[in-house]
Amino acid sequence: MDTLALKTDAGHGLLARYRRMHNSGDLDQSIKHFEHASDLCPMDHPCRPAALFNLANVKFISCQAEGRHLDLDIPISLFQGALDLRPIGHPDRPVTQLHLAIALLSRFAKRGFQTDVHAAKELLNEVLDVCHTNSHIHKAALLARQT
Repeated sequence: MDTLALKTDAGHGLLARYRRMHNSGDLDQSIKHFEHASDLCPMDHPCRPAALFNLANVKFISCQAEGRHLDLDIPISLFQGALDLRPIGHPDRPVTQLHLAIALLSRFAKRGFQTDVHAAKELLNEVLDVCHTNSHIHKAALLARQT
C-alpha cells in the first residue's frame, strides 16, 4: 500500500474512533493524517479532490466539536477546492455540494453572512436536481434546506 492510502486509511480510522470515543487527540491525529495525505496530492493528482474533501470534513468536525466557529473559513475553502475539481456529472459532486452547503449554513448561523445562505441554497437546489429522491444525499439536502 502506498503512503497516500496509508495516511488516508489512518485518518478515517482515527475519525471513526473519535466518533465513538470523543477523544480530541484522535481528531487531532486524524487531521494530521489527512493533511499529510493532501500534501501528497499535487493539483493534477487524481486523488486531490478526495484528499481535500477528507481534510475539509475533519476540519469542519473539529470546528464544530471545539466551538471554533471563526475557523469555518478553512473547511469551507477546502470543500470549495474539492468541488472545483469535481465537474458537473462527477459522481462525488453532489455529496461535496451538500457538505459545502452545510458548512456555509453553519457559518451563517454563527456570523450571519447572507451570502452564505444564498450560496448554500443554490448548492442544495443543485443537489436536489441531480439526486434520486430516495437517496440519502437528497434527503439530507432537503433537511439542510429547511434550516
